[in-house]
Amino acid sequence: MAWPGAIRRLTVYLQHAQSAQKGPLMILCDTEIEQEVKAKRINITPFDRNMIQPASYDLKVGEDAATVPSNGNSRINLKKEKVLVLPAFSPAVVWTLEELKFPLDIAGRFGLKSGLSRRGVYASVGPQIDPGFDGKLSVTLFNLTPTPLSLNYKDRFLTMEIHRLGRAASKGYEGEYQRRKTFTSRELDPILGFEGHHGLGDVVKGFDAIHDKLEAISSLGAKFDSFLKSYENQNRDLVASNKALVAEMKKLVDYMVGEHSKTLVLRTVTKDQAKQEILALFKKKKKQPLFYSDIAETLKLDLELVVELCHELERLGQIGVLPSHETK
Repeated sequence: MAWPGAIRRLTVYLQHAQSAQKGPLMILCDTEIEQEVKAKRINITPFDRNMIQPASYDLKVGEDAATVPSNGNSRINLKKEKVLVLPAFSPAVVWTLEELKFPLDIAGRFGLKSGLSRRGVYASVGPQIDPGFDGKLSVTLFNLTPTPLSLNYKDRFLTMEIHRLGRAASKGYEGEYQRRKTFTSRELDPILGFEGHHGLGDVVKGFDAIHDKLEAISSLGAKFDSFLKSYENQNRDLVASNKALVAEMKKLVDYMVGEHSKTLVLRTVTKDQAKQEILALFKKKKKQPLFYSDIAETLKLDLELVVELCHELERLGQIGVLPSHETK
């Protein structure tokens, strides 16, 4: 008869032992979030069912915000102003519209919506929402871009995971943000004294100016290289042309006034025959250069006649001056 009591005591002992063990941390899905809110174990005020995601809950921009002072006023009532403008390279502090209250067996994590991250906004947030937390969340945002960005009142800007703990915490959160719903001087001081965006903007402008100048220098360098190459080609052609001209003038002078070691007997032919012989000589020599004196000496023709006929053939397009690169 003693066994049933022993079994009963053993069963109770095992139940207590199991309850003392810490279970795994579990992220609540959409249906579980809604059930916990309906059961009033989790308070999200105001609650909007449309903000429930498959495994998270989106939080909205609240009415309290502050950014770099404009006309001496850093705090902004977004319920009245409707839009928060984040200046370029500047911070802002934004409070959530929702007020949260967690029991001792519920914790949370939150971060910036990916759409804002892609626009160039960075968020500085705490590591987690502790069990027992009661109040609104404040987030420091930073615009990392060189242009102003805007947030509307009640825009989705944070997403929050809700975790069920393996067992309840022994005590709830009692830090400086407990039951807080708006700013303190500690949060506003960094915003009021912030002047870094001017320097960052100047740095970005400076890099843009350097980039433009480097592009201009690069373009100028390419043009200068092209000019030097063209100058070298022209100079080489001019030197070759001058050498050929000097050689031709020397031959002409030697032919007309110089002493000859041999007597050249000129032939008497018609202009047409002389013209045909000159053409034939050019065809025979092909791309080799021919000077007037060479033609006259080779064909035993009068030099003046050769010059006259060569000019005529050149006008007719039957002969021409070779480019300098073809004479090498």
